[in-house]
Amino acid sequence: MQNPHLRRISALCAAHSLAYLYDMSAFAALLRLELHPHLEVLQRSQAT
Repeated sequence: MQNPHLRRISALCAAHSLAYLYDMSAFAALLRLELHPHLEVLQRSQAT
């Protein structure tokens, strides 16, 4: 008993969660790139 409407909804949900996970990983990578220089400067200032 396969309901095409239900199948489409579950496919949409899967696509949405995948897009969400991809957005989060891309956001995390961007954040890491943004924070990396600042972290380096912080570590350098703490080392002295």
